[in-house]
Amino acid sequence: MKRAAPLLALALPLCGCFATQKDVLDLENQADELKRQVTELKQTVTSMQGNQADLMVQIQRLHESLAAFGETMRQSQGGMDRLSSKIDDLATTIANKVADIGTTLTKVQARSLDEQKAALTSQLQQATPSELFQAAEVRLAKKSFDLAAKGFEEYLARFPKGALVDVALYDLGEAYYGMRKWDAAGRHYGIFLEKYPKSSLTAAARLMYALCLMNMRKNLPEARQYLESVVADFPSGPEAKAAAQHLRKLAGDGAKKAAAQGDPQ
Repeated sequence: MKRAAPLLALALPLCGCFATQKDVLDLENQADELKRQVTELKQTVTSMQGNQADLMVQIQRLHESLAAFGETMRQSQGGMDRLSSKIDDLATTIANKVADIGTTLTKVQARSLDEQKAALTSQLQQATPSELFQAAEVRLAKKSFDLAAKGFEEYLARFPKGALVDVALYDLGEAYYGMRKWDAAGRHYGIFLEKYPKSSLTAAARLMYALCLMNMRKNLPEARQYLESVVADFPSGPEAKAAAQHLRKLAGDGAKKAAAQGDPQ
């Protein structure tokens, strides 16, 4: 036991020495790790600085591109404004030319119509009763109501006792009716009915006289009487069927009017 004590005393300093060396090694390892991390950090910072420099260059280029694009847009806008102005000028020029053409055409058409009327007047003055009447009938069939009316008027003025005076008078009313001149048409149908009450055209003249009154919305009771007379006196003719239809229309219009007058609103 006495010999063991010195050995123990000798072993204790050795253990302390070994512990110190281990700590030193650990510290050296930690220092190396720190150096490595610092090196990596420096590399990262350097890389970031490089990336930042590249980014700044890219941003600068982007600014330059945007500036160039803005200038291009301004130039394009200026070009568009100039183009729009040219289009407006062209549209104005075209509109003026179209208006000029329209004026020219109107003058040409008016001159052509005047020439036709002059030629017709010349023909009417030289035509025989039959030729004059036939020419007016052709124009009436073609719905050239103005020229037809002129022909029938010329016939009636030049040949007041001609064989076709009654038909010319009736057709003159038809020409005016075609021109929607209800008053003139009704007046000529009325004259026809006074002069030729027993003509084969009496039923048609009564019907047309009533229609003139209806179109003018004038003397509707008289129009109804004439329509009723057509149905009563010429029941088998086509005029009776037409007269019956217009009588129903008059009745329907009268009912609507009465209902409207009785409506509290």
